[in-house]
Amino acid sequence: MAELKRPLRTCIVCRAKLEKEELLRLKCENKKLLKYDNYGRSFYICYSCMQHLDAKELNSKENKKIQKALCFQCKNKDEYLVQLKEILTDVR
Repeated sequence: MAELKRPLRTCIVCRAKLEKEELLRLKCENKKLLKYDNYGRSFYICYSCMQHLDAKELNSKENKKIQKALCFQCKNKDEYLVQLKEILTDVR
């Protein structure tokens, strides 16, 4: 029997193509960042990009790159890094 190809998803920050298990799926709703609940549009962030959030400086180059990608996906400017850190503490 032929092996089926597993679909790849793209991280919005580093643009790496990875399998679903290596990514966190999020969505924006009413200017809030939420974990995906099977309703609406979503996007993915890889765990290696999320490790840069553990840095103490919020204005570091990596954090600005994550913030820019989140603002682009949510189509507005807001403090999404804080919301992403709250989601990560609940997930882990």
